[in-house]
Amino acid sequence: MKDFAKALCVSLVLVLLGCHSGSQQPASTAAADEAAVRQTDDNWSKAAQSKKLDDWMAFYSDDAIVLPPNEQKVDSKEGIRKEIGTLLGAPGLSLHWTPTKVEVAGSGDLAYTQGSYELTIDDAHGKPATDHGKTLEIWKKQADGSWKCIADMWSSNLPAPPA
Repeated sequence: MKDFAKALCVSLVLVLLGCHSGSQQPASTAAADEAAVRQTDDNWSKAAQSKKLDDWMAFYSDDAIVLPPNEQKVDSKEGIRKEIGTLLGAPGLSLHWTPTKVEVAGSGDLAYTQGSYELTIDDAHGKPATDHGKTLEIWKKQADGSWKCIADMWSSNLPAPPA
């Protein structure tokens, strides 16, 4: 099932990027967009470290979806606020991520990042437990030239806990 989900996500990204690649942007604009997405994602990771919900939420588009691990997708602004608020309220939270790849569509209006994260929270006994995993984000350029995340997904590299 994991392979199917992974193939589905990769297919979604390819379809989204393919649908908008009819026109090519100049290389200088493409490089600037890639740098802007990378910087925006880095700023988002720094905002996550502040643990301020509004700071985190500012990086999502109004119609964003979140695909958290081992849960149903969240596709409403209120639902995302609740999901992220729960995460940010976790005791002992330390979270950061880094994009390792940024790809911008030829049209310059969509991009995706893939990367890695490290998340530490206190376990049931109050001891820090660290998770390492991967991220996949789809970004859309806004009318003002800024970038907003329209789809956010992350999953652990650790084995799933026994049922």
